[in-house]
Amino acid sequence: MPEPVVARLAGGTFQRWLDLLLDILLAIALLGQLGVMFFTIVGRYFFGYQLLWGQEISMITLTSLAFIGGAVAYSRNKHMAVEVLSRRLPTDGRQLLAAIVDWHVMLFAVLSFYLCLPLVQSRMDMLSPIMGVPEALFMGPLPTGMVLICLVGCQRLWRRSYKHTLLAGALVLLCFAALYWAREAIGPFGMNTATLWATLIVFVVWLAIGVPIGFCLALTAMFFLFMTGQAPPKSVPQTMYGGILGYVLLTIPFFVYAGFIMTDGGLSRRLADCVIALIGRLRGGLLQVIIVAMYIVSGISGSKVADVAAVGSSVKGMLRRNGYSMNEAAAVLAASAIMGETIPPSIPMLVMGAITTVSVASMFAAGLVPAAFMAVCLMTLVFFRAKRLDFPVGIKVPPRQAVRATLTALPPLLVPIFLIAGIMGGIATPTEISSVAVVYALVLAIVFYREMDARQFWATVVETTTTGGMILFIISGASAFSWALAAANLPEKIATALLSLGGSNTIFLMGTVITLIVTGAFLEGLPALLIFAPMLMPIAVKFGINPVHYGLVLIIAMGFGTFTPPVGIGIYVTCAITETSMEDTGRALMPYLVLLFFGVLAVAFVPWFSLILPQLLHMTTR
Repeated sequence: MPEPVVARLAGGTFQRWLDLLLDILLAIALLGQLGVMFFTIVGRYFFGYQLLWGQEISMITLTSLAFIGGAVAYSRNKHMAVEVLSRRLPTDGRQLLAAIVDWHVMLFAVLSFYLCLPLVQSRMDMLSPIMGVPEALFMGPLPTGMVLICLVGCQRLWRRSYKHTLLAGALVLLCFAALYWAREAIGPFGMNTATLWATLIVFVVWLAIGVPIGFCLALTAMFFLFMTGQAPPKSVPQTMYGGILGYVLLTIPFFVYAGFIMTDGGLSRRLADCVIALIGRLRGGLLQVIIVAMYIVSGISGSKVADVAAVGSSVKGMLRRNGYSMNEAAAVLAASAIMGETIPPSIPMLVMGAITTVSVASMFAAGLVPAAFMAVCLMTLVFFRAKRLDFPVGIKVPPRQAVRATLTALPPLLVPIFLIAGIMGGIATPTEISSVAVVYALVLAIVFYREMDARQFWATVVETTTTGGMILFIISGASAFSWALAAANLPEKIATALLSLGGSNTIFLMGTVITLIVTGAFLEGLPALLIFAPMLMPIAVKFGINPVHYGLVLIIAMGFGTFTPPVGIGIYVTCAITETSMEDTGRALMPYLVLLFFGVLAVAFVPWFSLILPQLLHMTTR
């Protein structure tokens, strides 16, 4: 069960009721938005009626999920953080470092609340154009979330030993006081190389000590603006709020929700059973099943964690019973997840469409061929390794059982076809299509397969609001970070420097691949994309690189880093699901990583892979 939001601040009863209240509020936001979106499509196509206030409802939903859901995710330890340093410290050092992180998060929440409160108050008398409600209602979840984060921080520090809490607080407050004194005594340092390097060092230090990535990004933006004087620090909460109002961002919680329904409602298991029945009879066939199943499932859930959990849980028992090496299976599962990053509806693709000018439909079309190319490469490698290492003979499924498995899996198999065709055909927006996918998956899980009861339904809603809140909070923090970099004209300076050095497409693309692999590992994948995509995309255009092609390169390289040992979070998720060690799985993964690295380079330097489908569908000109 999830940990409470505020533990024992006024007794266990208060904690339980507050925990339940927040879950109910977030569930209302998620399910209410789902209903509005679904009936918007029904009303438009069947009754010619358009819900004009749907856009304003989506603003309330996004801000609630991002800031209140982000606070709940923080209380449940769901926020992404770099833990390389903390894992290597003794127990006493880990406790002190954790207290330092809690102080940072709590101080950020206090500062953000103080800075955003005047913005909320200024909107009290402003009414929204359609619903006629105060615009402060849209921004209200931001200070509310900050208050909750502050309460959680207080609760955590109260539970720690006095020694660690007081020492950590003294260190953090001393550093912040010294920073404030230097800024007030000398004045703004202005935009120069020394300030940029100082900002980078502070960012790396905060990452290394384990400050959750969403908070780290926003804190760094606040530090940069405070030191340079380029803009008032209140710009940070303002850009955090504005950064998650993109309508397309609603697809993220919807596809996360679809992923949980797929796993808990039995849809993913039936897809895996179908693939096993069709190709499981080959030598090493269950490993081939993993690759094919990941390709199919990735096209439905949009979440790599959900994909790995769904496929890994479905085949884990069969792999053990049939004598497969679980380390090899975990390696193939992780490699397949890298391949699946470009299969629509991929959350990184949706984020790319939200933070750049690249069309989501074009990205969806562009991702299919590169993923298929890498899947074929992986299946070829498994084929040869099966012969050389004498993998077990596959499972022979009787024809009647194979037909039954195929027919049973047909309903969920229609989901990716409907999604891709609907978005690329312009039938509906990605957000609208994602709502239909959730409703369809719910009907299959509850009515058709009857594998989801009320308790499982509620659990998937709670998990969705927590995970979706965490992702949206990171996006809001990255928006502030990217805005601060743009205020410093950093993208233009990098582009000018590269062009003055005689930079070429080859050098730029190779640098992109290496940068995203490294940062994708340390920044847990998606944050790396949020930081570098807005900064590097304009530079790629200056080099004459097609934005759709370049977006695919960023996403694939980011995914490669996410599943690269020893720091990529994806490899730890895979090992947890397959019950293997990171060290043994990492050794088995090496041949697959080498192959996929050349696959990434092939996609980067041969634009045909990315552009053939968008060109055939007239979505891009070159």
